[in-house]
Amino acid sequence: MGRMQSPREKDTVTVRVDSDLKQRYKESVDSMSDDLRTHIEQVAGAGEDDPLDDLDDRLTAAYRALRRHASPETHRVDVETGKSAVAEATRLNKGAVREAVLKPLEQKGYISPQWGTLVVYPPEALR
Repeated sequence: MGRMQSPREKDTVTVRVDSDLKQRYKESVDSMSDDLRTHIEQVAGAGEDDPLDDLDDRLTAAYRALRRHASPETHRVDVETGKSAVAEATRLNKGAVREAVLKPLEQKGYISPQWGTLVVYPPEALR
């Protein structure tokens, strides 16, 4: 996931949340820091050069769900896991995910199916 590579000064963000909420969040992501960093970059960096600008809200939610579930090292997610994550994020029936979301993301170059997995390209690879 994209860490800023500039020599800029770094800051720490502190958030107080319910312990149960923190635990559920921690269990749902590979790295809380990476996930929060990516989210902050996406929110603060949204603008003209945002690689997600050409996606509607549903496709953006689907892409972000796939990114959260993809391996940080390989950028891959098992197809069934990805379909479940997308169905939950978009509130679509799992059976509709392929046509409504995965095919459009593939056509736009955001994902690529490969041998039972989906390669989910990181935002920096989309520019």
